[in-house]
Amino acid sequence: MSILRPLRRFRLIDKGVRRLLWVRETWDAAQSVRDRRGLGTFQILAEQLRLYQRYGLDQYAYFWYRLFEKSLPYTEKIRYLPDSVAANDRLWSLLTPECYRCLFDNKLVFSRFFGPLGLPVARIYGVYDPEVGATAAGEPLRSAADLRECILRHGDGGFVFKPVEGIKGHNILVFVGRAEEDTLLTLGGERYDAEALVQFAGNSSRLEEHNPGANPVPFLLEERIRPHPRLADFIGPTLCSVRVQTLIARYGKPEIIAAVFKLQPGVSGVDQLVHGAVGCWVDLDTGRLGRGRSRSTREDVTVIPGTDTPFAGFQLPDWTAIKDVALRAAGALPCARSIGWAVGVSDRGPVLIEGNERWSPSLIQMPAPAGLLTGELAEVCHSLRDKR
Repeated sequence: MSILRPLRRFRLIDKGVRRLLWVRETWDAAQSVRDRRGLGTFQILAEQLRLYQRYGLDQYAYFWYRLFEKSLPYTEKIRYLPDSVAANDRLWSLLTPECYRCLFDNKLVFSRFFGPLGLPVARIYGVYDPEVGATAAGEPLRSAADLRECILRHGDGGFVFKPVEGIKGHNILVFVGRAEEDTLLTLGGERYDAEALVQFAGNSSRLEEHNPGANPVPFLLEERIRPHPRLADFIGPTLCSVRVQTLIARYGKPEIIAAVFKLQPGVSGVDQLVHGAVGCWVDLDTGRLGRGRSRSTREDVTVIPGTDTPFAGFQLPDWTAIKDVALRAAGALPCARSIGWAVGVSDRGPVLIEGNERWSPSLIQMPAPAGLLTGELAEVCHSLRDKR
């Protein structure tokens, strides 16, 4: 009892401190908006509170989606999906029952399901796991010695080393080739031998933090997909993908309701907003890039980070084929009503990288011209709720 009481007291203090920080962040954001938009601080806070109480749009959604803009009618503000833990859980469970989630959360299962359907996916060289790992040919892949054999076999062309149940681009290494006989070189110039790969795979703290409940042990050795030459010249060597948001409509056919291109400059090898990418709105008809947003600022981004090169109006290569891949993937599993597909824009055409049943509303809506909860998506959500 003497131990539990201090723990409860600490938790209460921690909760109080976090709440005070939340209040301070909200106040500072409202002050910033007031100074730049000529709106009253309490007017902003009152509207934000109203949107939260009625539609679940918390202070982060309010400011990240720029719902404070005076030119945005209230009827349009309520069309934005919130992006909180509780709201997302409700949305995801409504659209994609948990029994289908293994197909998307496990990258090996994803490849084994969608690849045989004729969809373009990366080749898998093997799964590293200290207990049950194996190469595609069935040979053991459980130790540093086994990894060294894979380096010798596949190192020249490079490969990707990533968690089977990874999330947000954490713990991914993209190798471009061999620096020495048994040493690999990453896109950023780092060197790894087999022992270093074993050590890297064993450091699972970020995976456990950001994807609780997932198995952090197995890692895929996967073919490295190179970016389309036009994108490589325009942005750099990291493979960038389009997040294509699909919906199985009420009449049973897949539709594309939104698309965002994740523009990732530099040599990180992953295209994630948490790693500095810019989410750029994509015109569904033309495949041209529109305005961009990042996680570092609430202002629109107009140039490739680190350069003065504008990206608005850039035409994505193979746009018709990209849409076709997303629609074919969505149609393959219609019980998963809305999936965010990552389609890589590669030198060999579109490649299906992953599907996200736990997709991020903020990734789509930050650069979007309007909220997603409208049209067919709104009707599907209403219909599914009525059936519960």
